[in-house]
Amino acid sequence: MKKGALFFFLFLIGIHYSYSQDLPILKHVKLNKKVHFKDTEALVLKVINYLFETPIDKKNNARTEAGQFLIKWMNGTPEYTFYLEEKETNFFNTDSDLMLMYMAGLTKFTLENKEVKDQKTLVIGALKSVLPYLNNQENKKRWSTELWQLNEANQKGKLEEFLYQ
Repeated sequence: MKKGALFFFLFLIGIHYSYSQDLPILKHVKLNKKVHFKDTEALVLKVINYLFETPIDKKNNARTEAGQFLIKWMNGTPEYTFYLEEKETNFFNTDSDLMLMYMAGLTKFTLENKEVKDQKTLVIGALKSVLPYLNNQENKKRWSTELWQLNEANQKGKLEEFLYQ
């Protein structure tokens, strides 16, 4: 019986680690040719999922590296152009962590909805994924009044009206 329980315990631990969000060493991923950017789209989505699954923490080096990789990919990809308009980014009050999550949401929505080209639709899609994530974070002291209002509009289902009317 003890061997069976031990085997079951080890089996569960193995499953846990096999499904954990391990990122490759992103510093070694080459992004210096057009083909590299296209070939890394799946990795970019994995990086974004990692960012959304981990809390904002400046001391988390893996998260910092993931953010740097995402920004490098966004800046260099020839396939996509990401517009960061002041009207939408102003809500994040020049907070680099909040802005990174908006950029992650924008990239995720763009990659998962390649047919969408309308900027308003891209922004709404990004914010609908970013705002629930931010709302679940413990530290909201850095939030601007405008971000609180944006979050409230999203919770009431009036995000588009709040942004564009």
